[in-house]
Amino acid sequence: MVGCAGLLVVGACGEGPTGSVEDNFGQEETLGTEGCDNLNPGCLYPFPSRAYVGEDGLELPERLTRSATGSFRSEYLNEHPAFGAASPIIFQLPGAEIPGPGPFDSAASLEPDSPTLVIDATTGERIPHWVESDFLAPRMDPQLMVIRPAIPLPRGTEIVVGIRNVDAETPPAFAALRDQTASEYIGVHARRAQFEEVVFPTLDAAGAPRDSLLLAWSFPVASEEAATAPAVAVRDAIFAALPADGPEFRVDSLVECDGVEDPDDCDSAIRVILDGTIMVPSVMLPADDLGVRRIRTDASGAPVVEGVEEWPFRMQIPHAAFTSAEPLPVLQYGHGFLGGQREANNGWLRDMADRLGFVILATSMQGMESSISDVWVDVLLAEGGRFPLLYELAMQGVCNQLVQQRMMKTSMTLSEEPLLHREDGQLAWDPETIWYYGNSQGGSVGTVVMGLSLDVQRGVLGVPGSGYPFLLHRSADFTPFVTLLRTAYPEPDSIAVFLAALGTGWDVFDPLTFSPHLTTDPLPGTPEHQVLFHVAKEDHEVLNEASFISARAADAVLMTPAVRPVFGLETATYPASPAAAVVEVDFMVPDDPTPLDPPDPIEELPDEGNTHGWLRKWEPAQDQMVHFLQTGEMIDVCGGEACVADGRPD
Repeated sequence: MVGCAGLLVVGACGEGPTGSVEDNFGQEETLGTEGCDNLNPGCLYPFPSRAYVGEDGLELPERLTRSATGSFRSEYLNEHPAFGAASPIIFQLPGAEIPGPGPFDSAASLEPDSPTLVIDATTGERIPHWVESDFLAPRMDPQLMVIRPAIPLPRGTEIVVGIRNVDAETPPAFAALRDQTASEYIGVHARRAQFEEVVFPTLDAAGAPRDSLLLAWSFPVASEEAATAPAVAVRDAIFAALPADGPEFRVDSLVECDGVEDPDDCDSAIRVILDGTIMVPSVMLPADDLGVRRIRTDASGAPVVEGVEEWPFRMQIPHAAFTSAEPLPVLQYGHGFLGGQREANNGWLRDMADRLGFVILATSMQGMESSISDVWVDVLLAEGGRFPLLYELAMQGVCNQLVQQRMMKTSMTLSEEPLLHREDGQLAWDPETIWYYGNSQGGSVGTVVMGLSLDVQRGVLGVPGSGYPFLLHRSADFTPFVTLLRTAYPEPDSIAVFLAALGTGWDVFDPLTFSPHLTTDPLPGTPEHQVLFHVAKEDHEVLNEASFISARAADAVLMTPAVRPVFGLETATYPASPAAAVVEVDFMVPDDPTPLDPPDPIEELPDEGNTHGWLRKWEPAQDQMVHFLQTGEMIDVCGGEACVADGRPD
């Protein structure tokens, strides 16, 4: 705390037990609510806040929002040591209008006169962001204002937020800290030292002296180790339990598509379909009363393997594997939101496999596939506070995919089945060349897969997003869940609270946690990778900005000529071989006129103007993608111009 000479006091310094800053000028704090932040008019905001951090981690209010059908308790969020890197920053200011230029304009937040400042207290660097209102909380008064960081919040540091130059009232609780006067709000006086030592000096150094501030606060972000160590530990425990010659599997069905009484699953591009079951070492406990499965751990918190997860997979070998000069690479395909492995049966993927030469490997991602949707709904309706636990089964699901990659390099190569071999006796696939390609959820969670993969060198993330609070907030796919949440949690800010909680509750599984480790800063025991971000302009399910945030975190370059500049991405011209690259394709769908909520359907356009599924079917993008996977080189497939396609591909 600063010395007495630097404080405004009611009486002389040291004149007794009352009348000084040290004893809150003799004032008892009686307003507000015990356990709340109390700087804003309501309980929870501003959020995140250091007010909710105790000696052993988070200490959020016991009940985060009122429930009509169940509960939304903070018990499981309080297992985290600090807040997540994808956290939205939410506050209220009585009478204030939204400051700044509007959604996605992050450059303005770095200008000297920006009304909002978000600062890394360790380095003093400003964090780019924009400010918006929350369309999911229209009845809040004062309105909820949301600061959306354009990059992951820096790990293991204190984030300081300041609001100034806005026509609004200063909340009296903050005024007591700023003006060094008596606090009437519970818990505020106890925070003076941290404000004097961290908050005000950090903002002053950034050009925002305390007398200019209408509101300020800070919060800690979980360290790199706290965020990434759980997934690495699960992966390493599972791989350590694998047999020496690779994972066990069984062949459940093996079909040759030879044009003679072919089963329905056959396709003109595919010669052989193998359906199998892999035995992946399991770290999962049995399901609880709502179907939630948690990771089994020992007394130290380390994951413990017990038994196996028997999980299905499908391998599809195209005709090209038996006619090409060499065996083909294996491409593992990641499916979309709460989908399944049957998405790898799509004609466009099968045709691409035969045309460009690769074997398709696919599985449903355990914990994030169609059969889990009932569990998600039950948890939302009965006990939303348990929703953060759902990532744990998904972590096993990611490892299932990693083990399948290993299978294709080891135990599967030992098969003597003739249908898996070429006429020259070689396997139909090259065990040393495994690729990853996923779209939508397969691109988003594919970031986690690629960040942890031990056997894939290159991957393509199709229409991916990161930062679950923002990704879901702007996704048309989240709309049905909004209806459920409003039924179960009637408070006007309940959905805002739910999404804000995900920023911490899913921090250890958020793609934004793994994006910085995709390429030249790999996780412990993990090789470097190369990745391509493929983005379809005017995507209704994964907002383009959610893709760009992930790309910035991965230090990707924007390939040029580009459809448009992207804040925070350096550019590169074709041909180039960057560690991470972004290519955006414009399908000539008009810009969304309402960027504060998910894009509205355009009825007169195919798929109502939703480009989400178009890029994967566009042959120039397919050619670019496979060339990158083969060589690591980005090539121009758009004739020296920005990539613009005339509507939906056939």
